[in-house]
Amino acid sequence: MILTRRCSLAGVQLDELDPRIVIRSIEPGTPRENVQAVNRMGYAGQRMTGQHWESLEAKVTYAIDIPKRNLAERREVIQMINAWALSKGWLRMTGMTDKRMYVDKVSLPDTGDLWDWTAEHTISFFAYNVPFWQDSTAASMSTGTSAGTSKTIEVGGNVKTVLNVTFENRSGKTITRFSVSAGGNTISLTGLSLSGNGKIEITHGTDGLLRIKADGANVYSKYTGSDDLYVNPGTQTVSFTADRSGVLTASCYGRWIG
Repeated sequence: MILTRRCSLAGVQLDELDPRIVIRSIEPGTPRENVQAVNRMGYAGQRMTGQHWESLEAKVTYAIDIPKRNLAERREVIQMINAWALSKGWLRMTGMTDKRMYVDKVSLPDTGDLWDWTAEHTISFFAYNVPFWQDSTAASMSTGTSAGTSKTIEVGGNVKTVLNVTFENRSGKTITRFSVSAGGNTISLTGLSLSGNGKIEITHGTDGLLRIKADGANVYSKYTGSDDLYVNPGTQTVSFTADRSGVLTASCYGRWIG
């Protein structure tokens, strides 16, 4: 039976583990925000001094359609569901079309009294590294061959995200300098020895951390500039310069609140 409420983790649907699993509710959640503020002079008001998105909790509540007298079968299904939940990976839910959340931590429910065949169980999934729902498919753009140019990209979502960039050296000669800018942020690389047909990669894993490589080797020590290539939703301009010609490709996954 295909349910109206569905949830998959690492590509496996919860309701397909066993036909007796009934999903009662799904909650995509809202990211937890930490705001710091200090009092203003006078009798009222505060001034914000900091703002940070901390974590996202999504929940799935299920029941098991097995009579209470079949305790062994009920426990077996619960253990199967717990193993599924602990596999982690990308979480998808009904109602979050074309979006996904990367699960960093799982909180399993107390099994409770297995005789209570009407009991419901709730699993909590937490995203800490990237505490947002993200587009399943990246927006992207590519430039022509040049030593420096600009082009726009359409950034999805409703909150700031990060840009991934690949630059391919098409000059056939060594490149020592490269810089890319977007959304008011710039990453510059100097002292490179990028081979004549080499590649610079500025990427982010499921942990959201910035990685910078040239010819497959870490060149983070040659990097100066902004903390990351943050871009807001909407039309954004991406610019680059290099001391020789190449092709730049940029991509990003929109991030969503709600």
